[in-house]
Amino acid sequence: MGCYQANVMTSSSIEVDIHISQEEVQRAYEGVEFVYAQATDGRSIRFPVRILWSFIGHDGIHGRFLIHFGQHNKFESVVRIA
Repeated sequence: MGCYQANVMTSSSIEVDIHISQEEVQRAYEGVEFVYAQATDGRSIRFPVRILWSFIGHDGIHGRFLIHFGQHNKFESVVRIA
């Protein structure tokens, strides 16, 4: 799905550029569960696409997001930063 680039901010936060078209959002509603991204340090990350639902616009999901993880890499929150 879409174009993704991630920057690792700390061990518990990851900055991700997300560009998911409206068509890709529709496919996610129909069963795609995860977004995959490549961190700048080379690590691959995966997170549930549902954490981005509140950011859906008329043209999909676009922007830079900061995703916070807690213990055992459990999702805590996501905020749009740009």
